[in-house]
Amino acid sequence: MKYVNILFILIILISCNSDDYNNKNNIEKKVDRKQEKPDNTIKNKIEDWSNPVLIKTGSFGNYINAYYKIGNFNDLYKLTDSKSKTRWSKEEIIEKYKNMPLGFDLKFPINKTQENDLIWLQYRVEINATKKILRMPVVIEKDTSRLVLDLFEKELLKVSS
Repeated sequence: MKYVNILFILIILISCNSDDYNNKNNIEKKVDRKQEKPDNTIKNKIEDWSNPVLIKTGSFGNYINAYYKIGNFNDLYKLTDSKSKTRWSKEEIIEKYKNMPLGFDLKFPINKTQENDLIWLQYRVEINATKKILRMPVVIEKDTSRLVLDLFEKELLKVSS
């Protein structure tokens, strides 16, 4: 019986020591992880605007539509292509956005086609109880999707009339 008690006490002491050892290793591992440089690849993937079909959790058209709905025309200006920015002033571009017939529901793009540098995103929209297809012209400039304003105005006129 004495031997069983001694053996039992030894097992308890050994298990206590191994827990202390594991805790020290975990603390050291946590410290080492904090000292490592953060991995920016995940952040870059989250903030990647070069794929207009999927940006974060929406598509490029969803962002354009949402900025229009909340009246954030400065961000719409930032997402406008450079050719439009050279053709019109910032105030003219913002005024164009304010007068556009946007604000309807957009889902994810149903199709994506590419013609040279121009990407066309096709969205199914419902305007005045009529289902239509809205085409959104997009170019990639400096790794960011940008809306081609003059072509988009023409497409909106086709859909809204």
